[in-house]
Amino acid sequence: MSEEPKKTYTVVSVRDETPRVRTLEIIPDSPVSRRAGQFITVYFPELAVPEGKAYSISSAPHEGKLAITVKAMGTFSNRLSAMRSGDSFLGSEPYGFFYSEERDTPLVMLAAGIGITPFRSLILEHLREAPQRNILLCFGNRTKEDIIFYDEWQRTQERYPSFRVVHFLSREDDAECEKGRMDASRVLALSRLESAEFMLCGSIAFVRDLWRGLRDAGISEERMYTEAFFTN
Repeated sequence: MSEEPKKTYTVVSVRDETPRVRTLEIIPDSPVSRRAGQFITVYFPELAVPEGKAYSISSAPHEGKLAITVKAMGTFSNRLSAMRSGDSFLGSEPYGFFYSEERDTPLVMLAAGIGITPFRSLILEHLREAPQRNILLCFGNRTKEDIIFYDEWQRTQERYPSFRVVHFLSREDDAECEKGRMDASRVLALSRLESAEFMLCGSIAFVRDLWRGLRDAGISEERMYTEAFFTN
């Protein structure tokens, strides 16, 4: 089997989202096609990790740019986080499937920390295609300072009455946020959306615990989409 061809991505801008998270706008050396919810695999050959590491694309296809959002918490992510405009790296073409094929059912999106990255792309794309579609985003973080895309979520709520975001903070009290960790019972009490589909993204433990809680509450596997990440 021949090796998958790799593309060279060049960083054209870097934007800080939180003290440890930044968004890299990147340009591939030749055009790529993609859809919301996909990712690219990043390779640093000198690290001797031939499988590379996957990063969700945080920009929506209709925005006309390609971006990944990374948190400095591992070898790959630290390298990406340190890049500046003009730097480059090897990566795959966009691929993967983390997407609801439905157009009318409500969506409940559950994210923790950097697990929010594919949801930015998905939410913006869904609201563009079907502005009336009910979407609830439940987003867990330690403190308010850690909330990635906070200002954008506030603006999106103001623009689209069908979209709502609920923030969970585990280490800080804030009148505008839910106190403590997210769990299935709290999510279901907040959503109350008939026939909703659930999308989960975060650490393995986060996705596992919420998936089990939703299944115990009677949510079928067919109504759940999951994506978990590893730190390296």
